[in-house]
Formats: sequence, structure tokens, C-alpha cells
Amino acid sequence: MLYRTHLPLMVLAYGDNHDAAVTIPVGQVFDVIGPATDDRFLVANVSGEEFHVFEADLRERTTLILKKSAKPQEGCTANGAAAKNTR
Repeated sequence: MLYRTHLPLMVLAYGDNHDAAVTIPVGQVFDVIGPATDDRFLVANVSGEEFHVFEADLRERTTLILKKSAKPQEGCTANGAAAKNTR
């Protein structure tokens, strides 16, 4: 799911056995990949780098701009209905 920050967002970088706080600026669009192993966090991809973001901060400081959906199956329209054969 794609989000845009409307307030600065503090996220945690992780790796190499250290954590670092990073601020994501207002207006940044990023992708939330899914839950982290710690259920307080989600994993976000910001400009190709993965970070942990508090779920509460995501709700309070960002706006959902695109909810990804499953790709339609062949022969179906985007809403899942069967496509009509017009021949």
C-alpha cells in the first residue's frame, strides 16, 4: 500500500546489528510492505531502503493514497466479473 506523509515521520533503519532513527519528510510517498516481526511495527520501503515504522505513527502522520489489489485473472474485468465476449 502506498502512503504519503502529511507530517514528518520517524522510522527505524535496521541492519548490521544497529538501529538508527531516520526522519521521512512531508510529502514523501512510500510503500508499506507488511508486518514486521515485532507487532508494533510495519516494514516500509522508502526510496529502495527498508525501515520499521510504528503502526500508530503511520495512522497519524500519513495518508493512504493507493491500496494495492490482486491482479485480475485472465478473462475477468478489474472488479472480478467475467468479461463479455463481443465477437
